[in-house]
Amino acid sequence: MKNLNILLVLLLFGSAVQGQEEKSETTFSHKGYYNATNFGILAGSTKNENKAPFSFMMINGYGVTDQIAVGIGFGAEFLQESYLPLVLDARYYFRKQKLSPFIFFQGGYSVPLDNETERYHLIYYSSIWSGYDIMKPKGGWLINPGVGIKSMFSENLGITFSIAYRFQRLNYDKDGEEFDKVLVIDMNRLEIKLGILFK
Repeated sequence: MKNLNILLVLLLFGSAVQGQEEKSETTFSHKGYYNATNFGILAGSTKNENKAPFSFMMINGYGVTDQIAVGIGFGAEFLQESYLPLVLDARYYFRKQKLSPFIFFQGGYSVPLDNETERYHLIYYSSIWSGYDIMKPKGGWLINPGVGIKSMFSENLGITFSIAYRFQRLNYDKDGEEFDKVLVIDMNRLEIKLGILFK
């Protein structure tokens, strides 16, 4: 009988602890300020001049609900030239728990940090021309939809892993003696990143 009482006490204690853990898990909130700092690469075709340039992005955002967050971000990317991407970020967490998959969408503009670059070009409006020339980077629009998974170590610190599709348009020009040369390059890359999440 004594053993049975001990067993019942242990079961009740275990159930209470498990209930508290489950409650803690299911009530994790994404509301409030957060900072997501991500590092990774923009993987491309072997035919690309830069096969996997480095990409850094810092998002400062706010969780408006337990699952929806919005923010703004900036970073650094080293393509043919160096760029400062500026983006709006929106993300949705599928679970209100410390471990959750999520989807996100970023859109913005990459600002060039270099004044000049040497580029090999093939297209000028409707005419075809080729060769190397000193061009002026003008930057361009980007879109970046992706998926990821988030794991929190505590209420305030976690890590993320994400994979995204990056479309980046880069514009260049050069003032010529008879006409202005214009070059537009569209990049399609696979973005792979690890991140640190602070709340």
